[in-house]
Amino acid sequence: MVHLESLSLKNFRGFDRMEINGFSKINVLLGKNNCGKTSLLEAVFLLSGMGNPELALRISAMRGMKMDKDALRYLFHNFVTEESPSLVGKFSDNVSRTLAITPIYDKNSFSTPLFSSTSTSTPASPKFLGLDFSFSIKKINEQEESFNTWLRFEENGELKQMLSPSYKEDIVANFLFTGGKDAGLSVDLESLIVDKKEDIINDLINKFDHTLKGIYPLPSGIYLDKEGLSERVPLNLMGEGLYHFLNIAANIAANKEKQFICLIDEIENGLHHDMQQLLWQSLFSLIRNTNVQLFITTHSLEILQSLNSVLDTEDYKEARDDVKIFTIANTKQAGFQSYGISYEGLNSAIENEIELRS
Repeated sequence: MVHLESLSLKNFRGFDRMEINGFSKINVLLGKNNCGKTSLLEAVFLLSGMGNPELALRISAMRGMKMDKDALRYLFHNFVTEESPSLVGKFSDNVSRTLAITPIYDKNSFSTPLFSSTSTSTPASPKFLGLDFSFSIKKINEQEESFNTWLRFEENGELKQMLSPSYKEDIVANFLFTGGKDAGLSVDLESLIVDKKEDIINDLINKFDHTLKGIYPLPSGIYLDKEGLSERVPLNLMGEGLYHFLNIAANIAANKEKQFICLIDEIENGLHHDMQQLLWQSLFSLIRNTNVQLFITTHSLEILQSLNSVLDTEDYKEARDDVKIFTIANTKQAGFQSYGISYEGLNSAIENEIELRS
């Protein structure tokens, strides 16, 4: 399968520099609060959709920020727009992707000379308008292909963008973020129904709750067929855990025949510990023999214990080589570092009660 093997960041979000090597099919990111786990997901998201400049605004909207110039400025390390972010990813098919992000300034704001013998005042900072995205793909033994897009806000607040007509993306990436409820689940369910694959989801919801017999995306919302009731129940009445479970499962099921990267922020969100093993079992089953790669963040010891419990069973023994656990830490001596372990390391840490999350 084709998957991202390594990621190198510079001046992106909270990272001055960061490098992670050895990604596998399923990657679980651990670490203290504000260590950059979500930022790593965002970096993979931007790199996987390099031709779409609006992704820079979308990841800020996921964090609850307004989609304005400041949302773009916050991509820069310490919000310093003079230090341009760069993202580099290496993939298993000997392909490298590079994305460089540079600021767009209002040319008129440069009217004050930066150095003047007749003035003792500090020149005003140039007016920030948007971002320029320069990106490239390099395949082994082939010439590097370079492209450019941009995104900027006009004086009236209007958003404008320029796309690269010659670039066509061959990776599909979706970001499932904490608390995110949008039209994505309905679209995925409708796609599965059209392709006559709704049994995949119906089987999973029945395992989640044996009284649930079917799911129906309708114009007025998503409804569930619950045993013993004379009418179908809105999904929104069933709790956050079921929604989160369905959102992950349907997203993967609807895209698993593509070269697909699924980014899941705080996978444990809303899930009772009894359902966490079912979630891991479902993920392993859904991505078996596919080009799907998962990047997952978590704070939960229980989710790690449930992962270990599932991998301990004979039924999921073959998935052990597909799992890698990374702890992200901001060290005093060496800055941001990542420490990766495989299933054997996870198993040993759980058995010996070794803390992996910090």
